[in-house]
Amino acid sequence: MRTTTPDHSAGLSTRSDSCPFAERFGRRLPRGFADEAETLDWRELLDTYAPSTDHFHLADFSRRPLGRGIFAYEAILATRDPSAPGEFTAHRLTTESCGDLTAMSEMLGRVGARVEIERFHQYEGEAFDGSESWCTILRATCGRRATWAMGFGRSPSEASIAALLSAATVLHLR
Repeated sequence: MRTTTPDHSAGLSTRSDSCPFAERFGRRLPRGFADEAETLDWRELLDTYAPSTDHFHLADFSRRPLGRGIFAYEAILATRDPSAPGEFTAHRLTTESCGDLTAMSEMLGRVGARVEIERFHQYEGEAFDGSESWCTILRATCGRRATWAMGFGRSPSEASIAALLSAATVLHLR
């Protein structure tokens, strides 16, 4: 699966009484997250909770069935050391798992970016080009650090992986 994220950056960029997330996905942000993000406009929301994936870039992600609900996963995950801007290390990772999100979580752990998911929310919406779009919102932790994170994709799986990469960026690189 190649991850091609729909463009969610267009549209509102000023504060208003309405929730910019609800305008796009027809639902309010989850409790707890809504309180934390209530003063943010759409651009600030994305910059804070769906940061660019320039620290963890998923170049390739594929799976093949092994049987009994288990899949073999292979990914190329490029990581950037914050102390060396512009320099990436490509990691070819493999694992066996029952799902895309658990596979990516295990792979992130292997490159030193462990993420535990405490809460999971997923919404279907429409991208600005009119195509189907998904948003995943996670409450994630690593040790004593915790964050909300968002990810977008053209499928539930793409959105979940994007949210997990956002969480890893916030937890390990900010």
